[in-house]
Amino acid sequence: MLGLAGGYCSGKDVVAAALAERGWRVIDVDRVGHRVLREPEVRARVFARFGTAVRGGDGEVDRAALGRRVFRDRRELAALEGIVHPVMVQRVREELAGGPGPAVLNAAVLFRMGLDRLCSAVLCVRAPLWARLARARRRDGLPLAQGLRRIASQRGICPQLRASSVDTYYVDNNRGLDALRERTLRLLREKGLGI
Repeated sequence: MLGLAGGYCSGKDVVAAALAERGWRVIDVDRVGHRVLREPEVRARVFARFGTAVRGGDGEVDRAALGRRVFRDRRELAALEGIVHPVMVQRVREELAGGPGPAVLNAAVLFRMGLDRLCSAVLCVRAPLWARLARARRRDGLPLAQGLRRIASQRGICPQLRASSVDTYYVDNNRGLDALRERTLRLLREKGLGI
């Protein structure tokens, strides 16, 4: 199992798509989190902690409102992670048990969630701040300040030096998406990681 980590708008999804094209089963942990927020027990805990300001008109969690709140304050983000991460880890374990072939866990906060312990190796995607901010604006329509807050909330998620039992490799996304795909596949071949 390969872990795929990296900050907001670093290029993880491009790498995940390249692996999927080669037969890897991609588990998108962000999507797992979206499903977890719809689970009645989790939703109730989120509303109890964050109030009606994060309840949408349909009775579900308004993820945009929740994001605006938690990405401004590390304590709020930690509170949300304390509610959803344990359930997300369990759902990821269930998905891993349910399928054949090589798998990749695509998770920005892979290490923070402890999912690195499920992996034989981790690939961290890095990109320059300016490129990440441009992608955040283009892809998600985020103003500069919101993009910066979101990026800052993930500081240290792919640290250079990490006390982890898993081998961690870095790939830089600084020359375009084709170069990122090529670098990733070459690195995985060189390290004997299933390509």
